Amino acid sequence: MVVAQVRRYTYGMAQLRTSLPASESPNRASAPRSGSNELTAEEVRFSVSAEEIEQLDDGNERFDIIGQPRALRALRLAIDIKGKGYNIFATGLAGTGKRTAIMRLLKEHQPGKSLPKDIAYVHNFKQPDQPRVLYFEPGEAVEYRIRISQVLDVYRRVLSTLPFHKGYKKERDRLMLQAEGRETQAVAVFEQKLNAEGFEIVQVDEKDDQRADIAPIYQGESASFDDLQRMVSKGELQEKVWSEIREKYYRFIDEMKQIFHSLQTERSDVEESLHALQIDLVRPEIEAEIARIRLDFPDARVHHYLDGLTEDLFDHMNWFRSESDARDEADPPQMWRYGVNVMVDRGESQGVPIIFESHPDYQKLFGSQDAAGDPGGERISTFMQLRAGSLLQASGGFLILRAEDILGEEDAWNSLRRALQDGNTEIRPAPSPLGPGSSLKPEPVDIAVKVIIMGSEHIYDYLYNVDEEFQKLFKVPAEFDSVMVRDDTSTREYVGFMRMICRDEGLRKIDYDGIAAVVEYGVRLSEFRDRLSTQFSKIADLIREADYWAGREHRGRISREDVQRALQERKFLYDLPEEKIDEQILSGELLISVRGGEVGRINGLAVIDRGYYSFARPILITARVSPGSDGIINIERESGLSGEIHDKGVYILEGYLQSTYARSFPLSMNASVAFEQSYVGVDGDSASSTEIYVILSAIANIPLRQDIAVSGSVNQMGQIQPVGGISEKVEGFFEICKKMGFTGTQGVIIPRQNLPNLILTEELQQAVAEGQFHIYTAETIDESLEILTGMDAGSRTSKGNFPAGSINALVEKRLHEMAELVKEFGSD
Repeated sequence: MVVAQVRRYTYGMAQLRTSLPASESPNRASAPRSGSNELTAEEVRFSVSAEEIEQLDDGNERFDIIGQPRALRALRLAIDIKGKGYNIFATGLAGTGKRTAIMRLLKEHQPGKSLPKDIAYVHNFKQPDQPRVLYFEPGEAVEYRIRISQVLDVYRRVLSTLPFHKGYKKERDRLMLQAEGRETQAVAVFEQKLNAEGFEIVQVDEKDDQRADIAPIYQGESASFDDLQRMVSKGELQEKVWSEIREKYYRFIDEMKQIFHSLQTERSDVEESLHALQIDLVRPEIEAEIARIRLDFPDARVHHYLDGLTEDLFDHMNWFRSESDARDEADPPQMWRYGVNVMVDRGESQGVPIIFESHPDYQKLFGSQDAAGDPGGERISTFMQLRAGSLLQASGGFLILRAEDILGEEDAWNSLRRALQDGNTEIRPAPSPLGPGSSLKPEPVDIAVKVIIMGSEHIYDYLYNVDEEFQKLFKVPAEFDSVMVRDDTSTREYVGFMRMICRDEGLRKIDYDGIAAVVEYGVRLSEFRDRLSTQFSKIADLIREADYWAGREHRGRISREDVQRALQERKFLYDLPEEKIDEQILSGELLISVRGGEVGRINGLAVIDRGYYSFARPILITARVSPGSDGIINIERESGLSGEIHDKGVYILEGYLQSTYARSFPLSMNASVAFEQSYVGVDGDSASSTEIYVILSAIANIPLRQDIAVSGSVNQMGQIQPVGGISEKVEGFFEICKKMGFTGTQGVIIPRQNLPNLILTEELQQAVAEGQFHIYTAETIDESLEILTGMDAGSRTSKGNFPAGSINALVEKRLHEMAELVKEFGSD
């Protein structure tokens, strides 16, 4: 039975009530019957000796992965199989070495011939908002970036020599002279025509520029149309002449525009011819450089990019011309298009990548698109601002995540599933407080990664049952056990682990007695005498704390005393609730009696689990019975404080009563059962046998011993079943009896099957040996009843009756009387 939410203490909830001593109690229960199943001191005794450790010791300071054969086989299976969906979900308690085992196996993994590739993004010359991805052999992406940079340098150098190229200079001069000659002749012919008609070409200032215009010549001088208009107004110029001048002006203006347009077209043709000439002259050397790159990088995607690069270089030749100022102005915003953004570089990697991502939000897992502000204030992104995430970095290898981390990021979890399903991933822009900017849609990157998620078995079961994709993507569960068999081999490896911790962390060496004490702690953690805990983080913590106390005592080695001191100090740090409950019991606020006998009242044992620390204390369970038809009333359930497992245990009680006693008459009673002074949730079925005892006591009016506490589950056949936390329960009642005063008769009843789980403190073992405290085991309800009452339980005779005066006979008799009462009351 587990009681939750222990921080609610029960101060001042009851008045002091003292039970009478056994010799004075009117309802005194008898002493236990002879032949009862009391454990001997030898059966209770458990310890690991220094001599045992010394015999096993081989001086080894290594620590291999031990106690996890199932998990290791699962990990190796999934690691070696290359098929889709063989990702791993590792389950197990914290501290069982999941991460250590996984990292060690991955580092030992020998990859095949195909090593993970380098990944780079480059510009898409046809669709600039969709950068292209390229793949390279390990270390070649950086080399490729250098080669592209060298091509650009060669391009600049070749262009810088063009003005000195004889063939280019001769052809350029010829084309320029021809164009200038035609331009001069066309302008001269037009000017002659204008002069003949009384016009001339003039330059007109407009802001910071000049433009060509036509002005009429009047009386041998150039005149403006404003001057001619004033002359018309004064009568100095005829209106007809004025109109003719205007008509000619507009006609000549149109003609001049046509001539200038023709000249501009001719200039463009000359520039195109020069550009084509420049391309013809630089193409051989550039294409030779590109051809060498093609030979060194045979991938078709790389060749496709080089095709686009070559044409783009020729299209933007003016960016590279040293004699032009355009290059200096255009370099910062435009030359990035020829960069190579190496996202993943495997050049210095040995083996496959192993990435542990502790903060798997979307950007850290899948990458991001960084953005920068342009001169106009707009946020822009280029492919050079793409950043790789952990999934990309782990491509070709392994990505390790914690379940609680990745499941807390819904967008990241859904995207991870899609990436594993599709075999590729894409980099999306991150939201910005500055608002949306221009974003890219990079080409998805192919990935081949095994994902290993560490989490609890409950998370795995939940995901497996609610998510069909999860079933296909995580086909291998690696279950880490929290215990392993304790034998010579495992104990020897335990010793090796302790020595490794001391060596690696610079702690004091630990002697054989200290090692034995740590092994005892490992056995206690496992809750089985023949097992050892595999929660090695807790073992390591104990060694570190013991080393601290050894230092405080100026000892050169860690001893048993230091280990025990560390455990005592840890208990003191955690046991505030335990201390407060004890104060309430000793003051009488909690009504617990450890002497005498009472009807319808018994001491159960409840475990209070704080997660990092658990302890047990007695809890008073009472029952009241009367004729009726409601059966067993679970007060905890009626008040909303009972868990589902506890409810099930109560239902089993009714089945036991019916099958054992009410064979020839109906079970006609109202029996209320309560955990007194319990104001928090109760769950588990370890008190179900205790509830039967108290109900039978109330039915037959037989007192139960209050110096005996009881724990054990029961089935409908009356068989006692093992329960958890048995050591804590026994120690909990022992502590209360010690504080309230030993009588020499106090003890506990536990299931016989729990004997392998009994790992008690040295003090309690000594108390059993000296007869101060007793531990009884039982396999049936009847055995326990005899210990609690000192009476014969009684078995049915061949005639089907219980022996007169036995417990069962008294119970059956009273139940039959209640059935008759209910029948008579119903008839009346």
